[in-house]
Amino acid sequence: MSTPLAVDTLARLGTPSTGAPRTLLDMARQTQTMRATVAAFFPRDIFRDSAWDMMLETFVAGEEGRNLCVKQVILVSGETSTSALRRIDRLEAAGLMARRVDPADHRRVSVTLTVKGHDAMAAMLRSLFVTGDRPVRTGAAPQGFHPAYLPGLSN
Repeated sequence: MSTPLAVDTLARLGTPSTGAPRTLLDMARQTQTMRATVAAFFPRDIFRDSAWDMMLETFVAGEEGRNLCVKQVILVSGETSTSALRRIDRLEAAGLMARRVDPADHRRVSVTLTVKGHDAMAAMLRSLFVTGDRPVRTGAAPQGFHPAYLPGLSN
């Protein structure tokens, strides 16, 4: 689950109307809302990155303690099944996502973020929402995170 950000960071971020500290889950949901807003103004095929949408949805599901099946991730991607499965393959090869067969129903496969995938998303969300020269990193997020640290995603 998300760790609330440090008090000084929250002062710069603001808090939701409830007054509760903003969590990584709040930031991920806000990012999903921003993605939907962009999609309303621009052609979907122009401003679209299915891997990003898949990672966001998988992050949110994990933070909420929900299981996410491959079919749901495919629907979130907005791509054909074949293209979305290739994208999941690449995310899995990069060590960001993992698939697991449901022991109760072997036809169902769930998708989760790996520790590396979760840490990358947490670091990215913090860097999106924290202002200043350097984002504050709490918890297990890698220090100095940069996409170049994720082999397999550069192509």
